[in-house]
Amino acid sequence: MSLRKKHAKHTFEDRLPYFLAFLIPMLIMIGVFAGKSIYPFGDKSFLRTDMYHQYAPFFMDFLEKLKHGESLTYAWEIGLGSNYTALIAYYLSSPFNLLLLVFPSSLIVEFMTYLIVLKIGLCGFTMAWYLGKRNHTNHIGIAFFGICYALSGYMAAYSWNIMWLDCLWLAPLILLGLERLVKENRPFLYCITLGLAILTNYYISIMLCIFMFLYFICLMIMLPHVTLKQFLIKCGRFALYSLIAGGLGAILLLPAAHALMGTASASSTFPKTLTSYFSVFDMLARHLVDVECEIGLDHWPNLYSGVATLLFLPMYYLNRRIPYKEKIVKTVLLCVMLLSFSLNIPNYIWHGMHYPNSLPCRQSFLYNILMLSMCFEGYKGFKGMTKGKLMACFWGVFAFVLLAEKLVDDSQNIEYHTYYASLAFIALYTLLLYLYKIRKIQMVTAFVLSMGVLVLEMGLNTAVTSVTITSRTDYWKNTDAYQSLLDTIDDSNFYRVEKATRKTKNDGAWVGYRSASVFSSTANAGVSNLYRDLGLEGNTNAYSFMGATPFTSSLLSVRYILSTEALPDSELHHFRESTESGIHLYENDYTLPLGFLIPSDTDEHWTISVGNPARVQNNFISLTTHVSEILSAISGSTSGSQFTTSVTERSHVYVFIDNANVDNVTASIGNRSETFSNVKRRYLLDLGYCVPGEIITLSTTDSETLSATAYVFNEEAFIQAYNELNSQPFVVTEMTDSLTRTAVTGQIDAVSDGLLFTSIPYDKGWSVTIDGVAAEAREFADTFLAIPVTAGTHTIELTYHPEGLTTGAMITGGSVLLLIICYAIYRLTGQGKKKRTARSLPEEIEGTSREDDMRDEELPKDIIPEKELSEAEIEENKFPEDVPEKDKFPEIELSKEAIEENKFPEDAPEKDKFPEIELSEAAIEEEGTPDNELSKSEDSELEDFLAVSEEPVAETPDNKTPTADEAAVKDLPESKSVAVTAKFSPEEEDLLKLPEEEASSEKKIVIEEPAPVPEKKRNQNIEILEEILAELENGGKKR
Repeated sequence: MSLRKKHAKHTFEDRLPYFLAFLIPMLIMIGVFAGKSIYPFGDKSFLRTDMYHQYAPFFMDFLEKLKHGESLTYAWEIGLGSNYTALIAYYLSSPFNLLLLVFPSSLIVEFMTYLIVLKIGLCGFTMAWYLGKRNHTNHIGIAFFGICYALSGYMAAYSWNIMWLDCLWLAPLILLGLERLVKENRPFLYCITLGLAILTNYYISIMLCIFMFLYFICLMIMLPHVTLKQFLIKCGRFALYSLIAGGLGAILLLPAAHALMGTASASSTFPKTLTSYFSVFDMLARHLVDVECEIGLDHWPNLYSGVATLLFLPMYYLNRRIPYKEKIVKTVLLCVMLLSFSLNIPNYIWHGMHYPNSLPCRQSFLYNILMLSMCFEGYKGFKGMTKGKLMACFWGVFAFVLLAEKLVDDSQNIEYHTYYASLAFIALYTLLLYLYKIRKIQMVTAFVLSMGVLVLEMGLNTAVTSVTITSRTDYWKNTDAYQSLLDTIDDSNFYRVEKATRKTKNDGAWVGYRSASVFSSTANAGVSNLYRDLGLEGNTNAYSFMGATPFTSSLLSVRYILSTEALPDSELHHFRESTESGIHLYENDYTLPLGFLIPSDTDEHWTISVGNPARVQNNFISLTTHVSEILSAISGSTSGSQFTTSVTERSHVYVFIDNANVDNVTASIGNRSETFSNVKRRYLLDLGYCVPGEIITLSTTDSETLSATAYVFNEEAFIQAYNELNSQPFVVTEMTDSLTRTAVTGQIDAVSDGLLFTSIPYDKGWSVTIDGVAAEAREFADTFLAIPVTAGTHTIELTYHPEGLTTGAMITGGSVLLLIICYAIYRLTGQGKKKRTARSLPEEIEGTSREDDMRDEELPKDIIPEKELSEAEIEENKFPEDVPEKDKFPEIELSKEAIEENKFPEDAPEKDKFPEIELSEAAIEEEGTPDNELSKSEDSELEDFLAVSEEPVAETPDNKTPTADEAAVKDLPESKSVAVTAKFSPEEEDLLKLPEEEASSEKKIVIEEPAPVPEKKRNQNIEILEEILAELENGGKKR
């Protein structure tokens, strides 16, 4: 059996840390779900904020499109019509979403809920994997820190953002790949994982790329003795594989980038002044347990990743094995991250050159990764730490918590119990570490108890700060009723549907009808602005049918209305059908088609930005028909926070609030009342039909003067205008909505030259042909698609293909090909050949070793044969001439305290100073074994010594003759002990602190095997030793 195959067989103990890091966070989440009666443990669901309003409807729509082979490039169900490729790129591009196909639509919410649980488990696994591979260890402690990442404050605040979570579990792998690229010239893990992250969510990937750039700079600074040539090569390699990673995601990245140019985010401007949101000290208090998560408009970051990090971070700085340069560089990076949370300009840059609309500090998970990696290195140094230093760490953290309670700004709403709960958990962790330090408990016991405390802490924090619930029954209520009513519609013409009382702005995606509303980060800003000008609800990333008049309903082709309440009788609509559950379907009798002809210069003369939607609607009507107005103002009076008016005949009344500072209004009409919220969004308040004698009173509690104007809708004038506009319609004859094609074909009979207005949002992805000849479309009012046509009968076809999709697909294909070529070159030049070297002994804790120990340390020449180096190689690797000798081989300076603690007692017999290491069963089982013996809790050190790492070692020529020492070892008989001769330099002799009479240049350490050793085990050990020596015969390089 080859050496590679032998060590590919991992034991259960090797896999256990990763298994725990994956499983425990998921079990904690499921336990919290069970405690909160989330389905299937009850009738609740985990639909928090945007998961309720956006993600569930989008997932439902995506499932229906996959099942029925509908278009994945355009969606009529979302906001009049939307670029669906851009929406997929932001919300739905995770490969896990394809699992939807094996789930029924009735379990769509549960699919999302437990997919979140799975991704949280993956976060724990990949964080443990990063720590394990980076530090060359399978030590059980990596599970502890993996769990801290998986259930961090960031996850508590944002776990419902299911589309972000792929980047979170990929981030540790990208970081590991970057370290391999810089230190080992192995770029492919970095390139592939970063490319996958960009594909799954380009938005969070922006933050990943910024952090990787900063971390690359840190890695280059920490590299020792880098020549200018090596520096340039590494920079070029980083740039090349970063660009390839971007190219791998270009198929979605480019269409999304083009779509984003039409959103509100594209209009943001770079801040002119530098301002601070809060003090850094106030922010540090958010490391404590049970701090309320910030998901609103305040800028507080969610920094919690377990209070144990506050204990282990000081240990990082006390770990003498970590170079000072590394400590300084990582501390600077940590401070840069903290400042980016509290300063506006870095915050703006981190979020893709715009300020986030709530959900602040979305990059803080990267801070958690950096913090936890530093804490793990502090944890590694724990065994070499004195009891005094441990207690100093504890009292320092204790003082910080008490100081935070006194000084932290109360605006964070941190309750007093947060401070005391944090102190309690910190005390428990310290107690367990102290008991282990004084050998009152073994490592296994300490770890199990510590894991129990961690599970309690993380479970408590998640339950209190993270999981909010809603009724599953209420969310699904009436869904089947809506769908049954829609099935009764038999209409070959193009139409849209809206709800008078809706659950979300994305109900069209949830139920499956062509809608005029949307709430999405990819919402068209032009449509949102025009909606607001017309008196409909429009916001930064949303617009809706709220505030619609019969004219705007007609203009947007909204033919059918779903309502949970009976609508009043009107000449403009009629009742069609209702369900037993009380859902009603109405049809508007005056609905304009998808397109109709208007004068060519309408958009040039249409006055939009006048700040009054009634005037905007009247102006459009007067420009396109012979009707002057459809909304007529009526008199009213204002008295402070009240506005009063009345009507002289039965009329449909609308009110526009002129004061933009008023946000909540209550309307009283006779015996009925209605409350309107979000009035700042400037939509018309629909008061319904009012009759003479009713007093209409509007009031606000916003401490503002209520300035308002009331209008009555002139139905006769509207019908006249409708007839004129509908006289030259665009009649849709065919609609194609397939996986590969989105198109609309229709005819128009134009009496004269004019402009074909359509209620399709303008998008450069639309192409137009008139009678088979390509024609040019133009943007109407910065919002809609319009087509100039000449007089006569024409067949017009509109075809949609997302802008940038073809180019992006070509770039992605080219990037895949380039990556394959790079990998082939990598393998052909021998760089890809896996080479192995024995791991160094663990330095401070069982089963761990610093990754740079073997890398920076020269092995004795009698262990690995030297290779004759060329002059160029000698010149490249030698120390600069100005480096002092003491810096080439620095001594380890021990503090007086460390020397005092670790030196032998003066009365200790000489035989006790260097006892033989006996691997007997008695020694293994004995509790309180001395440090130089392998106790049961320390047997992983021997395993790590025999294990192999993935550190590459260059080969020596095949004909290199083994040294006499190697040949002697290879021919060793099967004996009970092996004597190893170690040669020490004078500096090393000083470190050993031996009495003069005992000092010499050669010391013998005898390692005896336990007797008796099973025949099979002895043969395996000899076989491993023989294969290692055989590898050394075939090659090796002096390190």
